[in-house]
Amino acid sequence: MFRPSSLSIRFLLLLIVFVVALPAAGVILYSGIQFRNAMLDEARHQTLQLSERIATEQRNLVVAAEQLMTSLAQLPEVRARDKAKVEPILRELLKLNPMYGNITIADRRGMMWASAIPMNQPLDISTRRFFKSAVTSGKLSSGEYIVSRIITKPIFNLGYPLKDQDGRCVGVIGVSINIGNYQQLLQQMNLPPGASFVILDYKGVILARGIDHARYVGKPYPEAAFRQMQQGPETGTETREGLQGDSRIISYRKLRLPGEAIPYMYVTAGIPIEVATREASRAMVLSILLLSSVLFVACGCAILIGKRCIGDRIRMLEGASEKLAGGDADVKVSALVVGGELGSLARTFDSMAEQLRAREDALARSEAFLNTIIQTEPECVKLLDREGRLQMMNSAGLAMIEADSLAQVQGACVYSLVTPEYRDAFVKLTENVFRGIPGNLVFETTGLKGRRVWLDTHAVPFRNDQGEIVSLLGITRDITEHRKSEEERRENLLLFESLMRYSPMGIRIFDGESGQCILLNQATAEIAGGQVEAMQQQNFRTLSSWQESGLLEVAEQVLDDGVARVRDVDLHTSFGKEVAMSYSLSRLLMKDKKHLLVVGRDVTDERRLAQEKTEMEAQILHVQKLESLGVLAGGIAHDFNNILMAIMGNAELALLRLPQESPVRTNLQNIEKSSQRAADLAQQMLAYSGKGSFVIEVVDVNAIIREMSHMLAVSISKKVEMRLELGGDLRPLEVDATQIRQVIMNLVINASEAIGDRNGVIQIRTGTRDLDGAALSRLWLTDRLQEGLYVYFEVVDDGCGMDQDTLGKIFDPFFTTKFTGRGLGMAAVLGIVRGHRGTIEVHSEPGQGSLFRVYLPAYQSEFRQPARQEQSAVAACGSGTVLLVDDEEAIRSLGREMLESLGYSVLTAVDGSAAVEMYAQRRDEVDCVILDLTMPHMDGEQALQLLRSMDPEVQVILSSGYSEQEITERFTGRGLAGFIQKPYRLADLGQKLQRAQTNRRRQ
Repeated sequence: MFRPSSLSIRFLLLLIVFVVALPAAGVILYSGIQFRNAMLDEARHQTLQLSERIATEQRNLVVAAEQLMTSLAQLPEVRARDKAKVEPILRELLKLNPMYGNITIADRRGMMWASAIPMNQPLDISTRRFFKSAVTSGKLSSGEYIVSRIITKPIFNLGYPLKDQDGRCVGVIGVSINIGNYQQLLQQMNLPPGASFVILDYKGVILARGIDHARYVGKPYPEAAFRQMQQGPETGTETREGLQGDSRIISYRKLRLPGEAIPYMYVTAGIPIEVATREASRAMVLSILLLSSVLFVACGCAILIGKRCIGDRIRMLEGASEKLAGGDADVKVSALVVGGELGSLARTFDSMAEQLRAREDALARSEAFLNTIIQTEPECVKLLDREGRLQMMNSAGLAMIEADSLAQVQGACVYSLVTPEYRDAFVKLTENVFRGIPGNLVFETTGLKGRRVWLDTHAVPFRNDQGEIVSLLGITRDITEHRKSEEERRENLLLFESLMRYSPMGIRIFDGESGQCILLNQATAEIAGGQVEAMQQQNFRTLSSWQESGLLEVAEQVLDDGVARVRDVDLHTSFGKEVAMSYSLSRLLMKDKKHLLVVGRDVTDERRLAQEKTEMEAQILHVQKLESLGVLAGGIAHDFNNILMAIMGNAELALLRLPQESPVRTNLQNIEKSSQRAADLAQQMLAYSGKGSFVIEVVDVNAIIREMSHMLAVSISKKVEMRLELGGDLRPLEVDATQIRQVIMNLVINASEAIGDRNGVIQIRTGTRDLDGAALSRLWLTDRLQEGLYVYFEVVDDGCGMDQDTLGKIFDPFFTTKFTGRGLGMAAVLGIVRGHRGTIEVHSEPGQGSLFRVYLPAYQSEFRQPARQEQSAVAACGSGTVLLVDDEEAIRSLGREMLESLGYSVLTAVDGSAAVEMYAQRRDEVDCVILDLTMPHMDGEQALQLLRSMDPEVQVILSSGYSEQEITERFTGRGLAGFIQKPYRLADLGQKLQRAQTNRRRQ
């Protein structure tokens, strides 16, 4: 609780002076605050007036721009879009209006067709805000801060709709206000001292600023302040931080255009509070300085009176008291201070000095005795009372507990310094000493600064003259270093034992001179396959495994030069175990005696894993090579089909137009037959690439093999016996039966040729197997396969077999071991299996025969697809208009002739974009669209999507050199009317068109 009587006399005198001056200070402060508030109100009024003036200037600028754009919209040259006449007018208007950066006119699509500043190329402004707003609202519209692509300067756009005679918007006239000229216009307004303004667009981007214009233009206004203006009323005033970090009074005003929901511009004007309140602050400072001067003089008088009359006399008493406390008992205070209450106090000091002088001698003797003990004892000497409170401790003890002085710890309980696990024992020791029983204790303590030390203390009772135990006398020595060395030795020993016991690597130590084993761990015995006891009797110089592997020579080198070495060796240990090891050998010196340290690691599994990794990488590389060749084969076959389309189609049309007796018909028929064989070769290349033409149905592989057994038997050598081992209860397959027959036939014929002219056996087996990821990883082409149930058929022969080099090339295109042949048989087999999402397993060794096992995914559903319908060989004629889309001129020309020969009218387009544009113009005439899949600029897939968006009932037939299966899977559910694969015949084309027309009539 505050008590005035506890204060010094000098402070009390000063307090009286300040209490007297307090009312005057209050009057000055109140007057200054009222004056400051009046100045702030005046500043708010000025900022509102300034923002209104700037807003008026901006309105005038907008009105002038609107009048200009309204006049332009009425010009006949503008309505006629006469660029040559309009642009000179725009340039003259730009010269007359220096505030404008440019004047532009754009059509309804946003393409700028006239500009006062010349353009290098037409610009698209359809995404600009002023353009979109003008088109949408049909009124004057505003934009935002941008950097013009034409004049490369910051601008602010206004747009006005250009309308035709019917009132429809056919374009937008734009006026670009040069933001750089804003500053010149607004600086002519004679702003008040310290005032500034900021003009913002609707996004909060700064268009102009009265201070540091170039620094802030184009930058965003502070987000929180702008959001507050957006959510506030049309005008407002607030006090907040300005752009330069100073506190300002800021007024704002929103500017709107008719028809726009949000303000197109914000105008703010601000005056720094420091400038607005400068006069009020100056008046208040002068008043405070005057009051302070008067107060200073009053305080000086109070201090002088207090010093002379009171302070100096009290200091005399204080000086005498200090001498008395320092042992000067001869001082006479009453002779220095005379009179009054302080004189009476001085006489009391003299009486006290006489009493203290009598006790001084006894205290000196006691202190001398204690100081002698403290100075002569090198160990800690301390006295404790019954509660463990410290009464005395020498400097050695203070150092042990990290105390700076005895006063720091005197009277404190030492139990808190003892660590918890020894605290009860220390308390018991103290209790025993006060019972008269001496004791000894080793314990750990924590010093005042956190240092932990181990102490060994001997405690005895300390008695007074009457024989009573009044204290515990303890003699303590610091044994921390001794304990630490013992603990480190124990920890090192435990660490070494743990390392030896739990290390996964084998560790052995041999005597360098005798070669005898001194120490080894359990891992060494486990790696070697022996017992620890037996291996401890070994000598490395007599081990045959070390001699055979060269380790003995390395060990001698290490012992000789001391350089550590690492060796990887294959060992046949003394216990009959074969193991691959990596040894690290180094020399140890213990008591100047050489020892050999051997650390061994079993790397058998690492070598195996490295070998498996190498084999897997080789298989992946081979698969990637086959994939690349497959893509190449598919692309060649696709382009080849386009070429054959022109050859076969023209030959077929020529045959139709020639009379039967013409001798040229034979030549054309030969061309047609050769082209068909070339088409078959292209199909074989597509089969290799996995994109062949499949006719999918649900079949039983056992039934296929039984059905083929007779044909297979007559296709192989008479000396070869064929055996069937067909598994029971096989799941059906969803495959192209013809393609699977080709696979079986190729495998059986290859097996027969591998047996040659001698007797042999070919076995055909079937079965099912669940393949997981591990099993699939060992097979061919498993990158896209799913784990699950697979049906397999295998062909096994006892022929000549293949080496690893041949085995790695059997599926390569054009690789063959025959003197004749194209080398596409096994490549096509691989392509067919890939196309059916299957895989192949191959095993073969020279002279041991070969096994080819084909895995195909089992069919899980009960649904069976219907068989193919036979197509008629007679071309079906029709009527209507067909839009033929193809990027190759030869295909378009041939297709036109084929379609016209079938009775159709034909429109052609060179790519997808041209087809979409033509269909948009003549959609009522077009009955069907034949659309090529692969085209530049816009392919068939993109064109189909756009055509379907224009007309959901459009009939589109896709045409491609790739297979129907791939296209069907890719375009399922996308409204495709059909697919025709190149090269196609006239009959196929007629049937596809008839089917499309039937679908259209049903819709």
